[in-house]
Amino acid sequence: MQKFESRVIVVGGGVTGTGVLRDLAMRGANTLLFERDNLAAGTSGNFHGLLHSGGRYAVTDPTAAVECIQENTILRRIAPQAIEDTGGFFVVMDDVDEAFLPKFVEGCARAGIPTEAMSGDEARKLEPDLSPAVRQAVTVPDASVDGYTLCAGNVASARALGSRSLLYTTVTEVLREGKRVVGVRARDKSGEEIEARAEIVVNATGAWSGRFAQMAGVTIKMTPNKGAMIVLDGRPMKRVINRCRKPGDGDIVVPVGTTVVLGTTSVNIEDPDHYKIEEWEIDKILTEGIEMVPKIEQMRMQRTYGGVRPLYKPPSEGGDEGREISRSFFVLDHAKLDGVEGLISIVGGKLTTYRQMAERTADAVCAKLGVAAPCRTADEPLPTGA
Repeated sequence: MQKFESRVIVVGGGVTGTGVLRDLAMRGANTLLFERDNLAAGTSGNFHGLLHSGGRYAVTDPTAAVECIQENTILRRIAPQAIEDTGGFFVVMDDVDEAFLPKFVEGCARAGIPTEAMSGDEARKLEPDLSPAVRQAVTVPDASVDGYTLCAGNVASARALGSRSLLYTTVTEVLREGKRVVGVRARDKSGEEIEARAEIVVNATGAWSGRFAQMAGVTIKMTPNKGAMIVLDGRPMKRVINRCRKPGDGDIVVPVGTTVVLGTTSVNIEDPDHYKIEEWEIDKILTEGIEMVPKIEQMRMQRTYGGVRPLYKPPSEGGDEGREISRSFFVLDHAKLDGVEGLISIVGGKLTTYRQMAERTADAVCAKLGVAAPCRTADEPLPTGA
């Protein structure tokens, strides 16, 4: 059995977990990360590719909107290699959209999201394949972003500072001594057993956070929420196209490389490892996409895929589901919540806000370790993952 010791163990190799790894390494805390698959194998590699401006949440989830525009600005500065600055439109197509428009513009202003309104004709001069039915459009600083590039950059940064990542290594047991978590046991793809001990274990497993918490003897009630997406074989527009209304199914078209991704749905599921894309989801996404960009009807579908949102709603906030649950995030200190020392979980949030999520998590970890070093991830460029 291989044995490791570090100050912190992070479980989860998505953007949040690798972001925590990088942040702690930059503060001088030796950290070891475990991931059962490759980097970004979960939600971070299976989303619609959108770097949110926050516009989508400006009316319905203002806290998430502010977080998104703040981190959108930071990520453009520190990780340009992962981002294509497409820009975005929120388009108005009917009376319902038109009634939503003033709320949308006001919400963006409150969140600090820059916007510019234009007529449908002006929008079609910039995006000729927009539907003739588009009455107005509002610009927002949306972009497309590659999750794997962010993860690889985080790991490269942490590795240069002496921290390690063990990929294709599944945590099989959380080690406890009384009321304290002291480490984990894991198994790599060759079957070799690993034992790692640390002062703090961070649960950054996203939609799988509830399962990991059970291994540690605590409870986190997650709401794994599936989103279906479609990849088409061309790119008829430069910008991200969003429907100007309350968030719903099929109302985003995201240019990613030489393709476009249509999304998405919102379906609560039981198991983030086992789900399927339903026919109604494909029909809904295509119908909504064609309404905004009619050319989509003539395009070929390359593939469909799904991702699972790691939604979390504090027990005190009631029983909303799916799209009604905030896209904000929560750092859970299980010493305070469950009387179990040495375990911190980071839940909720979005890929766009991962760096801020990691910062808040690292703040909580460093407070327990007595590490006074400040966060520097908003200022220092993310290296390439080479």
